[in-house]
Amino acid sequence: MTSELEKAYRNAMGAFTTGVTVVTAQGANGALSGMTVNSLTSVSLTPRLLLWCLGDRSARYAEFAEADEWGVSVLRAGAEASARRYSRAATQDVAADAAEMLAGVSVLREGLAQLACRTHDKIKVGDHLIIIGEVRDVRVRPGAGMTFFRGGYGEVASPADRLGSSD
Repeated sequence: MTSELEKAYRNAMGAFTTGVTVVTAQGANGALSGMTVNSLTSVSLTPRLLLWCLGDRSARYAEFAEADEWGVSVLRAGAEASARRYSRAATQDVAADAAEMLAGVSVLREGLAQLACRTHDKIKVGDHLIIIGEVRDVRVRPGAGMTFFRGGYGEVASPADRLGSSD
């Protein structure tokens, strides 16, 4: 049963706008899976480290928790169908034509930014596993990014796009 404090906490965290990413990992059987994640956080520039959090009730917990290498795709604006698809356990399989390689790791083709990572550390905290990854390679493309706020998807353009200038 969910307490009032738990509901309030969920609502408070929902008021924090995040980006939307899909983490991809290859299972022991060779199949590629994707999971929608909005807990992505930069940890360090030197070395290049990031983290994301994996719920211990995830249908593919073992697959992602045991992966030594994995990819992160920051979704572009308009990729809501992919965000929703990879948020459901039944549709987390990634088709070969939806992925491309970056430093030997599969990432989603529609990624606005893509990162190839190797697991650096894992820390069990509460009902989640914090996975810290060393970023081995990065690819960035122009365009607007997808956001998540209070249970809904939106988008944000880069400052250069809003000002009509280029980098």
